Amino acid sequence: MGRIPALSVALVLLLGAGCAQDPSVDPAVPPSVPPATASAEPGPSSPSPVSPSASPTPTGPSVPGTAGALDVSATVADAGFASFASPSGKIWCALYEEDALCHFPFDYAGKIPNSKKVCPELSELDVTGVAVSADGADYFCSGDPGSLPQVEDSDSAASTRWWPATGWPSVKLDGQKLATLPYGKSLVAGDYVCASARDGVTCANTATGKGFRMARAGVAFID
Repeated sequence: MGRIPALSVALVLLLGAGCAQDPSVDPAVPPSVPPATASAEPGPSSPSPVSPSASPTPTGPSVPGTAGALDVSATVADAGFASFASPSGKIWCALYEEDALCHFPFDYAGKIPNSKKVCPELSELDVTGVAVSADGADYFCSGDPGSLPQVEDSDSAASTRWWPATGWPSVKLDGQKLATLPYGKSLVAGDYVCASARDGVTCANTATGKGFRMARAGVAFID
């Protein structure tokens, strides 16, 4: 796991063998629906059977392509990480040498695993987001959910050095100017890529094919 910015996170622990994810609260897992029992012949008032091919098949997130992605490896090497916000300013993410992560937005509507069950005992940490490393993607615990990708603050602006030359818009949040990753754009650093879209921010490890999508509605994992 890469280093979490000192300004925002006191401690970040990527959940591995020692922090098992509670499957009962995993928003990426849809509820089990028992198959309907069909009669041999539909009655007069029964609708005609519909071919499975006639219904669209829902698709989950996939690993973003790196073609056309902006390489922010120089910022990662200089500052330790490259940070950005979604165009709304509600989702904050960062790419590191060894992982990529996104914090839950303030108006997050998805389910969050119980911190007492997944964070180290007596650590007083909370589950604050999702990260992907070479080991896979999972929830992480930290002491501070805030990680503002500011472009003017001297302590955090180093992580947004990649942004000014792009000409991409910023967003104001609580009086702070944040660097944004516009919809349809992506950043890459080493094996990690993050892409912004209207349905959320997707980050993945291109070598392993593991990752996640963070959105206001919830988290979906890329297995």
